[in-house]
Amino acid sequence: MPWRVFRFIFCMIPIFWNFLKDLVWEDLSLEEIRTNYLFGKANAYDQANFLRRAVRVCKEMLRRDPNCIPVFLNLGGLFYRRGMYETAIPYYEKVIRANPKHYQGHYWLAMCFWKLQRYHAAINTLEEVIQFLPTFKDALNLMGECYEQIGEAAKAEHCYLKAISADPNGIITHGGVLGSWAQEKRKEERIKH
Repeated sequence: MPWRVFRFIFCMIPIFWNFLKDLVWEDLSLEEIRTNYLFGKANAYDQANFLRRAVRVCKEMLRRDPNCIPVFLNLGGLFYRRGMYETAIPYYEKVIRANPKHYQGHYWLAMCFWKLQRYHAAINTLEEVIQFLPTFKDALNLMGECYEQIGEAAKAEHCYLKAISADPNGIITHGGVLGSWAQEKRKEERIKH
């Protein structure tokens, strides 16, 4: 599939430019320059749909720093975007083990559980993040979705109302926004506060 190779080359152009800029004009260590380049290269492989190569680059970064949260998030995202939620879960769990208050790690772990229709696991994960970040509207909204799916309408409404009050713009989306199968059931609703 030559189009993927061309897409990779096209995606690498800004990476090479940033590498040159980091090398010449930025005051960065060689290790920081290398890390930036490898993240860019992994993302270029991802955009060109070369999953194995992107994973290989990320694992190369983990050999130098085995507890690198951004690499764990990147690996989780690689698999999440391809619908490989079970494979993404361990990477998000590693984020949480490395930093128990990493709200994005909790959120994306809950999203994986949501996609796998493991709503109780998603709720437990979201409760942890909401405990230390009570105004995280996306987590509150997702928790409302989970409660809605398991038939606990009162709890779902409570979560939605908390999400609405946490939303600085007064707009929150709920009702089938997270899964394509749910989107087919009903259209997206917007509630203004």
